[in-house]
Amino acid sequence: MYILVSMTHRISEHRKRIDDLDAKILELIEERIQEAMSIRKLKIDNDIPLFTPEREEELIQRLVVLSAGRIPAVVIQEIWGSIIKGGKQTADSK
Repeated sequence: MYILVSMTHRISEHRKRIDDLDAKILELIEERIQEAMSIRKLKIDNDIPLFTPEREEELIQRLVVLSAGRIPAVVIQEIWGSIIKGGKQTADSK
């Protein structure tokens, strides 16, 4: 019984840490979207195309290299693809 209680406590500690990390990640994503919206405004004001697929590809490749294999490339592509898409949807809704 003691082992189960101890294990439950340890799991709860990890879950709390994950909750804290999730809150920080959300805050950083919000900051990222704000920066992207600033770029969007500059592009619109200066008649620069909004969509730059080569920039998105460079970003993802840089993150894949930065990860050094700790996170599979496909996972990085999916996560940042979703973040980028979410930023565009946020900008379009404003």
